[in-house]
Amino acid sequence: MARTVLHNRAFARIAPMRAKLFFYLCLAMAGYLGIRLYLVQVIDGPKLAREALAQDSNTVEVFARRGFIADRNGTVLVRSLPSESVYAVPRDLTDPDATVAKLEAIFGKLDPSIVADLHDKSLWFVWIARKIPVELAQRVRAANLGGGVQLKEEVTGKRIDMVGDMLSTILGFVGTDENGLDGLEYEFDSLLRGQSGQVTLETDDFGRPIPFGHEHVITPAQPGLSLELTVDSYLQFVTEEALDQEVAKSHAKDGTAIVMDPWTGEILAMANIPHFDPNHFWKYPARDYEDRAVVDTYEPGSTYKLVTAAAALTSGRVTLQTRFPARDAITIDGHTIHNADDDMPITGDTETLGEIVEYSHNVGAAEVGLATGAQNFYSMERKAGFGSPTDIELPGESPGIVPSPDQWSELSLPTMSFGQGVSVTPIAMARYYCAIANGGLLMRPRIVRAIEDQRGKIIYQYPPEVEHRVFSEKIAAELRAMLRSVVTHGTGRFVAQIPGYTTAGKTGTAQMVVDGQYAPGHYAASFIGMIPYQHPRYVIYVKIEDPQGMYYGSEIAGPVFARIAREAMLHAGVLP
Repeated sequence: MARTVLHNRAFARIAPMRAKLFFYLCLAMAGYLGIRLYLVQVIDGPKLAREALAQDSNTVEVFARRGFIADRNGTVLVRSLPSESVYAVPRDLTDPDATVAKLEAIFGKLDPSIVADLHDKSLWFVWIARKIPVELAQRVRAANLGGGVQLKEEVTGKRIDMVGDMLSTILGFVGTDENGLDGLEYEFDSLLRGQSGQVTLETDDFGRPIPFGHEHVITPAQPGLSLELTVDSYLQFVTEEALDQEVAKSHAKDGTAIVMDPWTGEILAMANIPHFDPNHFWKYPARDYEDRAVVDTYEPGSTYKLVTAAAALTSGRVTLQTRFPARDAITIDGHTIHNADDDMPITGDTETLGEIVEYSHNVGAAEVGLATGAQNFYSMERKAGFGSPTDIELPGESPGIVPSPDQWSELSLPTMSFGQGVSVTPIAMARYYCAIANGGLLMRPRIVRAIEDQRGKIIYQYPPEVEHRVFSEKIAAELRAMLRSVVTHGTGRFVAQIPGYTTAGKTGTAQMVVDGQYAPGHYAASFIGMIPYQHPRYVIYVKIEDPQGMYYGSEIAGPVFARIAREAMLHAGVLP
């Protein structure tokens, strides 16, 4: 009995000792683990996280949201709107046929290659649709397509041309990845697209991003800058509508029209027909993308006689009182030059420079050119900017072709004097007539007015840029007076007069060169004018190529000028 009691007392002493020993052991282990946890999480944590992320991560480029393009009044023409893309993981699709049926109910008939890929269980990834609007993405979510079909937000959004085909040949378009492919989108791509960033994403063993995984921004993407154009959307609409109707009416090949401010060189409207819808550019032929105002060259015909007149007056060899023999034909180096059929009839034995321009006599222009001399004529061509690009902010501009005198034949000077044998662009001709309108200054044409940051703050505004003086103010006034006579008494008298306003301008009808030869029945009809005559506010250029039936500049291009000019003055608040 006593032994039992002693044994129990000894055990009672041993149990607390063991408990204390176990407690201290656990406390030591906890302390050790706590220290290790502190070292791993706090001291070495960032380093270990970087190492782990480097083992199962992928650094990807994050594209920036593209800047917008607006007109001179702030109306947005092009912008990038939120969008998403749809993709599928074919191996995760339980019923590919049902998935295809649901997708086609949303997107219409799918491409056969996509349908085939959706049935291929070996594939991990297939694009269904890229950059769809948010509204369409919501329909995809509502279709309950399961985990095999997913939506991905597009950081860059979807580029949308807000005005359809208006101004399309100038604005251009972008590719799927928001890279500029044509027009201003191409020319200013580096500014509009911004600066891409870099992000490190946590990935699985197959390199796929883990949902809700760790994401580390290495370099944030910088949104692109925006463009404010010199274009007035209303004038652009009026210009395109007037040009489009005449091109359709005359069954012409194409047409170009430009409205410029002669004092600043700003392009207020620039239209090309045919044009296209940048939102669906792939549906149109490449020819429709061209900005023919800066890309195409042509022989200008009688509108070039104002270059001849300027050269003659500047040389001093010809004055307004100089008289030339009035005749219908002249033979030079075995070739006979005739007056065009649409020229005004000769009423006397002689005619002045002003009358030659007013009645658009080719023979008279040839005689003026010969009297002026080759070097004086060529010098004026170059001073007027022909043979060099205007440096307008548009891609693909042609400098034109202006041969130097050492390349001329005996026939070159007389024919170039009425616009044959020389090749120019519409923008170059419009710029030259701006010099006549503003007193003799050659302005650099502008279609971009300012560059803005993502907050709409102007960071650079383009000032008017005078390149040089072409001729004196006196000669400019004399040339304007000739253009006024064309409208009041000459070839433009029936088409370019606008009740309540004073206009001035010049008709042009040039035979087109096809396959290296002048083609009978193919003409470029043009009219270049200004309004109002006393102090021109607008210079308006119109050219329509290869019209069927009537083809004279006075009949085809003159009415388009009159319509645009009248609407422009009313838009400016100048009533008749």
